Amino acid sequence: MIISSLVAMNKNRLIGVNNNLPWKLKDDLLHFRNYSLNKAIIMGRKTYESIGKPLPNRFNIVVSSRITDTPDITVTNNLSNAINKAIEYSEINKQNEIILIGGAKIFEEGMSYINKLVISWVDAPSVIGDVFFPDFDISCWNKDKSNHYQKSDINEFSFEVVEYTKK
Repeated sequence: MIISSLVAMNKNRLIGVNNNLPWKLKDDLLHFRNYSLNKAIIMGRKTYESIGKPLPNRFNIVVSSRITDTPDITVTNNLSNAINKAIEYSEINKQNEIILIGGAKIFEEGMSYINKLVISWVDAPSVIGDVFFPDFDISCWNKDKSNHYQKSDINEFSFEVVEYTKK
């Protein structure tokens, strides 16, 4: 089973500010949507609250001790249980990938499970925020493919979506 991390960050590993994304990148949001469709996605409570609703056409799992299941989300109290529920869903629905979508605590705890990284490297070195992706050694990962997007009227910054697999 592929367990991936799907994230946008700058070279400083910044991923958020004030419980929101630090940039406006319409093409990255479209990539996120297309990449995660019909898959199990795992997020923390703050990420869920910042999105404001379950993401459609995905199996939404929220790791939290503060909220409860609804018809559109499954809640677990730890990442291990979330991954087990995602595996069950994926096997039933013939999917081979589970995606961690944030936030920082989920990414940090998830690094021991992740075998694929899908990173949108945002060319925004001076943007300031308060949430960061955990430190990791890029030399332990193989770069498999990438797509570059230019700054435009729909993308506040240029960025490159890169897929890595663990060596």
